[in-house]
Amino acid sequence: MKIIPSVLLLLLVVSLSAQTPVDGFFSKKIDEAVDLMNIGEYEKANEGFSYVLKNITSVPTDLAYYFGKNSFHLKKYKQSINWLNKYIQLKGTRGRFYDDAVETLNLAEDAYIDSSKERAKNMQEDMASGEFDCGGMEKILCPVCKGEGVVFKKGPFETLYQTCPYSEGKPYISCSDYNLFMKGELEPKIKY
Repeated sequence: MKIIPSVLLLLLVVSLSAQTPVDGFFSKKIDEAVDLMNIGEYEKANEGFSYVLKNITSVPTDLAYYFGKNSFHLKKYKQSINWLNKYIQLKGTRGRFYDDAVETLNLAEDAYIDSSKERAKNMQEDMASGEFDCGGMEKILCPVCKGEGVVFKKGPFETLYQTCPYSEGKPYISCSDYNLFMKGELEPKIKY
């Protein structure tokens, strides 16, 4: 008779451990993030999804869909494409979000291509104008010595090493010098 209560207790412990509070916690976090996404709070939803992704050991398939769709709304198209593809790979055509995942994936791919074209166009315009944006940095890696501070010249019998005439032996040049160099107007600071 003592075996029956022990077996029941063991079954109760096993069933409770199969559904841990952690699983319920992450499920609730995902649901909260989905609710935020559905009302247009994409940044807050992203925080929720990111929290779950960082802390969960096994990523639920539906989370791949939600994160991909939310990433699309945040204009993180490459990230959206990656997560939606992952969802489709895992669930195939039988996933409950398959149709919406494919539709959002197509929109993300089109937007990614458009943004890539826009970046390429902006780069061409920058190059045509002759002014290069140094990204807010005051110094740029010297394009002549590639940050080595020295230039190598092949002589008839040996390789000659000389201090970089543009960076004066330093790895960097100023942004204004970089712009002059790119225009072909930078004069060497060291004459050999």
